[in-house]
Amino acid sequence: MTYFKLKSFPQVSETFIVSNLVYAKQKGISIKIFANRYLGVDHSSQQQLLKDYNIQDDVVKPYHFSSNQLVKFFQVISALSSFKVFRYCYSYYKLKRKKNLQPLADLCQYKHFKTGVVHVHFNNALEPLVSLAKIGYINPKCIITFHGYDAFSENRNSFQKKYGKFYKKHVFAVTVNSNYLKDEVLKLGVDPSKIRVIPIGIDTSIFKGQPKQRLQNNRIKLLTVGRLVQLKGQVYSIRAVSKLIQKGYNVEYYIIGHGNYQKTLKAEAKQLDITKHVFFEGSKQQDTIIDYMHKSDLFLMPSTYDDITKRREAFGLVSVEAQAMGLPVIGFNSGGFPDTIQEGKTGFAVKDRDHIALAEKIEELISNPSLYQDMSKAAISHAQSFDFKQTTQQYIDLYGKFI
Repeated sequence: MTYFKLKSFPQVSETFIVSNLVYAKQKGISIKIFANRYLGVDHSSQQQLLKDYNIQDDVVKPYHFSSNQLVKFFQVISALSSFKVFRYCYSYYKLKRKKNLQPLADLCQYKHFKTGVVHVHFNNALEPLVSLAKIGYINPKCIITFHGYDAFSENRNSFQKKYGKFYKKHVFAVTVNSNYLKDEVLKLGVDPSKIRVIPIGIDTSIFKGQPKQRLQNNRIKLLTVGRLVQLKGQVYSIRAVSKLIQKGYNVEYYIIGHGNYQKTLKAEAKQLDITKHVFFEGSKQQDTIIDYMHKSDLFLMPSTYDDITKRREAFGLVSVEAQAMGLPVIGFNSGGFPDTIQEGKTGFAVKDRDHIALAEKIEELISNPSLYQDMSKAAISHAQSFDFKQTTQQYIDLYGKFI
């Protein structure tokens, strides 16, 4: 048995987790999924895939107590009738220092947990494993996968205070999706011998494009997919589009995603007088995004850094998806994005926040049909190395080491 621990499941954007779960089942591995919040299959952008593999049956759902006082009373009595729950109830409540029923709910959810490998996606999803292990209720062997923001939620001192002892006793491997993220995790004091770089994989049977060709004087369709937040840097792409329009290029820029930065981005497009060329499409399902990629010429990946947290994009999965669809990708030399492309062959990584350099690389490609076609073909080939079966197999190999 291999366990998976998540904070919330399923999440619309976390297609890589679904790929991990599905491939594990395809390889004949029995799985159980623990989540602090179960959102239901309908909350996923891959509803049919989850249903096809009956993933919902593998979820150990959080234990909830009724709001009806009489029903709640009998639920508590039933919970405490378990010898294991009753035995550890006092010590767990003493540790958690809570007067509500959440500690009892944790004990109920994990009462059938047996010693085994636990793949934890996102370090901040470790609770309640840390607390339950501290009182001896469970004895997990953990593989922790950092995905990005979870490496920035703690500094070294707070990380070691919260997780230091747990990592020494219960964490056998740590995976990260890029060399940039590896450096960030090392700053937290994680043992470097435990860290492995495993990129996020994509399903190349779904993201499957054909080499594209550029016809001179045709309308140019640019695309970006990502949350509308400062870190994603769409404002620099809008400025690059303005430069191209000033040079006479017929450009359309489509932005898929939502977020609190949308007003800022729209204001930027208005100030530059290019609102007729910039289209805010909102959030889209995976199949619709694929259709946008099919109809686009270039993919822009302007991820930069957050001014407040200084956090950068850890990997940039959508860059790989775009390449698989035949789109050359142009972005900034920031975070883990450079790990997703072959520089000069499948895309370009220019100086961070340099919208002029971004515009120049776009112009270089759209004005050189031969180069564009070569990069489109190379992008498809390069993306094959990120097929989720290859990347997830590296997780499967880790499970086998610790079972």
